[in-house]
Amino acid sequence: MQGDFQDINCEQSEEGIFRVEIKRPPLNLLTQNVRRELGALFLQLEHDSQVRVVIFGSTETHFCAGADLKEFPLRFDPQVARVHGENAHRMIMALASLTKPTIAALAGNCMGGGLELALGCGFRIASSAAKFALPEIKRGVWPGTGGIFLLERLVGSSQARRLLLTGDMLDSGAAQKIGLLDQVVPPDLLERRVMEFARVLAAQPASSIRAISTLLDHRYLENFRVHLRYELELFVQAYQLPAAHEGNLAFFEKRAPRWQQS
Repeated sequence: MQGDFQDINCEQSEEGIFRVEIKRPPLNLLTQNVRRELGALFLQLEHDSQVRVVIFGSTETHFCAGADLKEFPLRFDPQVARVHGENAHRMIMALASLTKPTIAALAGNCMGGGLELALGCGFRIASSAAKFALPEIKRGVWPGTGGIFLLERLVGSSQARRLLLTGDMLDSGAAQKIGLLDQVVPPDLLERRVMEFARVLAAQPASSIRAISTLLDHRYLENFRVHLRYELELFVQAYQLPAAHEGNLAFFEKRAPRWQQS
């Protein structure tokens, strides 16, 4: 695999199972560099004939606790907000477009942009101790990496709306109940179950997997591209509004936000 990656770990087995993890302990926060590296990696994986299955894994503690909020104020400049949005969209589109099976192995916190990454995978297997949320509304914004579209596709409009408008956290049991997760296992069995499933998928004919993936996903991906174009404009706008400024200030001042209701 080509690429000098600083913030992600990559490993490939002889069975064609490729594993990637974010390497920014302890919370594995998403920075713009992490997004660039992941986007470049996903594009490479699509064209690597030696890769049959992709596991997007967790470190021992957390999958990804979300965006690095130190980059948040940079987006108050609309040009920077657009660059950040475009970078995130390249990453999630490259992941969602993979015709190879993708499995998110989820432990610890899976929040915000981390949950959006998990939603972009084909399957989600989680530790029973994992936690899930899209808390962006509490920062005065909303998920800007396709998460609104991807969440609704999985759990339906009503459940998606509730999670997005409240920012509530779910445990693994509740997340599986609404369709967010495919499987929940004890923490000590997560790696084994993920690898068992990956080996089943890796043993199937690659040509059939590509065709099935293309047929299942082509209409969804067309709609997703349209959504992302519209989302980008609203993303840039969101960071110019008072709610984003107040949400950022409240977070760093460690207080409840005081929203302007307009």
